[in-house]
Amino acid sequence: MEGKLISRRTALRIGGSLAMAAAHQSSVAGQSARPAGRIIDVHHHYFAPVFVARRREQILESGGANVISWMAQTSLDQMDAAGVTTAILSSAGPGVWYGKDSLESNRAMAREMNEFGVRLASDHPRRYGLFASLPLPDTEGSLREIEHTFGTLKADGVGLWSNFDGRFLGDAGYAPVFEELNRRKAVAYVHPKITSDFDDAADPLRALGINWTNTTRTIISMLNAGTFTRFPDIKFIFSHGGGLIWMVAPRLTLNAPEKLAALKRLYFDTAQVCSNPGAWDVFTRSADPTHILFGSDCPYGNVGAMLKDLRSRNLTAGEAAAIEHGNADPLLPRFRQ
Repeated sequence: MEGKLISRRTALRIGGSLAMAAAHQSSVAGQSARPAGRIIDVHHHYFAPVFVARRREQILESGGANVISWMAQTSLDQMDAAGVTTAILSSAGPGVWYGKDSLESNRAMAREMNEFGVRLASDHPRRYGLFASLPLPDTEGSLREIEHTFGTLKADGVGLWSNFDGRFLGDAGYAPVFEELNRRKAVAYVHPKITSDFDDAADPLRALGINWTNTTRTIISMLNAGTFTRFPDIKFIFSHGGGLIWMVAPRLTLNAPEKLAALKRLYFDTAQVCSNPGAWDVFTRSADPTHILFGSDCPYGNVGAMLKDLRSRNLTAGEAAAIEHGNADPLLPRFRQ
């Protein structure tokens, strides 16, 4: 079943089960044990079979070694060991858009990724949610997938990349997608992508695996385009503390208080930022403390290690609880106790 698109009837059934998951407390066959306490991880990647197959092709085409693998049980084991109650799944990079593939192929990949993600959430109630993939920069395909994502699958939001084909999210071409997400008051999770305005081979940061700069670039592009003002009902979450945005914010917002106000409305996750005391200090002194969410970057980051790093930052009990679940509750109401 995992290698095929599920039927509309099955999708409707799964979507319905997700809508009722918040009230579902009984034991389910095959469901892993729910840990004590409540921690929500908003930065947690998954690999659907269709994604694994396409990435293997891409790696082999480029002459690289085939190292793509993923198992849900490994993810759940890390969550259980750390006491993480819920993880919101989002696609691993580079997502579902492969420019040289046909529109139909990219759209089908997005659909299968999302249906697989929802199936995981249905199989493990309250353990998983989903930020669904969109086949951007394909506007028409993305609008169709938004309808399916929220109308049928009942996902928790959408996952976006910082850039597609060299275009950052402030590009005017994305306006129809943002208009629809704004109409739905959706959560939009944004993750950086290495491909940038640099040619990959010439990007000095690529060898280090550093792509946080593209989060910074895309936020600035959105600020300059007025995206956050035009679409105020989208709840944007940016991963890795927003990259370098808080380092450059003083200059960026100089004589522009409206830009600082827009930045303060954004949400950010803690993945890897909490591991760096200097970055953590700048981040937490700058961002709205009620808009900071726990993120692990699993499987690239270890859930338990990232939570340990977070708790080493001398937080009060109230501050820790807010980051671990309280700040996420308004965005993800079906996981609220």
